[in-house]
Order: sequence, then C-alpha cells, then structure tokens
Amino acid sequence: MQISLPANMSELLNALRELDAGIHKHASWLKELHRSLICSSEGMSADMLDDAHCHCQFGLWYYGQPHPELQGDAGFETIGKLHKAVHDNARVLLLKSREGQMISPGEYNQFMDMALQFKFEIRRIQTNIINQVCVVDHLTGVWNRSSMMHKLEEEHERMARSEQTCCICMMDLDNFKRVNDAHGHPGGDLVLQAATQLLHKRLRKYDSVFRYGGEEFLLCLPSTTLEDAQVLMERLRSELETLPIELKSSGSPIHVSASFGLAMMNPDETVGSTIEQADHALLCAKANGRNKVCIWSMNSVTS
Repeated sequence: MQISLPANMSELLNALRELDAGIHKHASWLKELHRSLICSSEGMSADMLDDAHCHCQFGLWYYGQPHPELQGDAGFETIGKLHKAVHDNARVLLLKSREGQMISPGEYNQFMDMALQFKFEIRRIQTNIINQVCVVDHLTGVWNRSSMMHKLEEEHERMARSEQTCCICMMDLDNFKRVNDAHGHPGGDLVLQAATQLLHKRLRKYDSVFRYGGEEFLLCLPSTTLEDAQVLMERLRSELETLPIELKSSGSPIHVSASFGLAMMNPDETVGSTIEQADHALLCAKANGRNKVCIWSMNSVTS
C-alpha cells in the first residue's frame, strides 16, 4: 500500500524543498570552486579536508539527520556517493592548482561529469516525489482517483497473465452528510482519516485503496476470492462501526458505518465493467439498510 498517513506527505514535500535548496547551494559551491581554480584564490580551505563532503551545506542536510521518507528511493544512496566523489575530485583539482600544476582536460571533464550527474540524480528524485504527491490524496494518504485506472489496468493484466483472482470493492461511508452537518468539514475530514487508517491497518501491503470521491473509496484486493473478500469486508465493516472517533466538536466519541459492494475482476471484461458491478453491489447494500456487504455474482447481487 502507498503512503499511510498524510504526515508522510508533509515529509515528502519538505524533502522536495530541501533537495531544491541543496541544488542551489551546490551551484553556489561550484561557482566558488571555479573562481578559486581560475583566480588562484585561497578561499576553499575546508574543501581540502578528507571529509569535506560532510561539511558543506548539502552534506550537513544529507548526513546530519535521517531521511526515512527518501530511503525507499535507490537514488538517495546514489546521490550520497556522487556527492562524496564530487568533493574528492574537487580536492584533487584544488591541490593541483595550489601547487601550480596543470589540470588536464580529462581531469576537469571527469569532475564536471560527476557534478552534473549529481544534479541529475537529485532532479530525478524530485520528479519521483512530485509524481508520488500528484497521485496521492493529501487528506487521507491513499491513492487518488487520477491514478486509479492506470493501477487497476496493471492489476487486470497481471491477473489475466497469472490466472489468479482479484476483487474490487466499493466502500461508502453511510450518512456522511450528517457528520459534516453536525461537526463541520473539519470533523468530516477526521472521520475520513480514521476510516482510511483502519483500512491501512487491516489490509495487506499489496492491497490498494483509492479515494473514489468524497466519502467513497475503491479497494483493490489481488489474489483474493469473492468468499475471502467478503469475510475481510465483513470484518472491516464490523470494526468500523465500533471504532470510536474523537472529535473536538463532540463531547464523546462518534461512530460511523460503511456499506460495501464487491465484484471480481474478469480477464474477459474491462476494468470499467468490474467497477460498475461493484458499484451496483454497493447500491444494493445501501438499499438494504446500509452497513452491509453485498456481492455482484453472475449478473445478480447477493448479501
């Protein structure tokens, strides 16, 4: 599953800003280095240290604190290695310059290639972060609807190729308008966050949750039969209705319920058809009193 808490989104956005600041600081450092090499100035004594990469502005950020929000990107380790290599090469150039030795074009090109690769890797990580931020619902931390069809199509292809089952579930919080009317939209936001946090705790890492719209969510459950999915959704339904949700506007915890509509992916039908079937099953759950799990099976709905 993707990012589980909106707090992680803030950490990613902060990392994006820090990386951008790092690029600008690195550019300033390069400017100073070139001035020192061309003008033979003595202003870069700190760069003669073996651990100079730990003391520049980027190094203080990179090595000075953990960055769990970026550890999943293999490029994060790469930029650390490139950053050290850039400083190691800079030290060689500075030493030659101070000793009056000629810097060969090959040595200079090697240094600049590393410096440019370092900048490229940072930009690549920033692009990954931007892509991740753009496909995640910022309130709940689940995938947003714009990313849904692409990911569901991928799962549909995987299911057809591996001949494994996959279920889709439409989940809708019951009478959600009453929550907003009684507690305002901030209260409604807390209810949505509480519901999605429960989903993250109970679903598997390879399950996916999408915010379909408003208080409606779509769940993708790979390698799951309808029978197993029904058992899981019943468990979620039961836990949600008993979950105490603390709101500042309420003197005591409130409780909400949800309705669920299940359908199984079919390799001979489109993803859109499966979503429509799950939606029909959800409507059936709503029509039968809400707080229920209904299943679309063989052109009919059962509960």
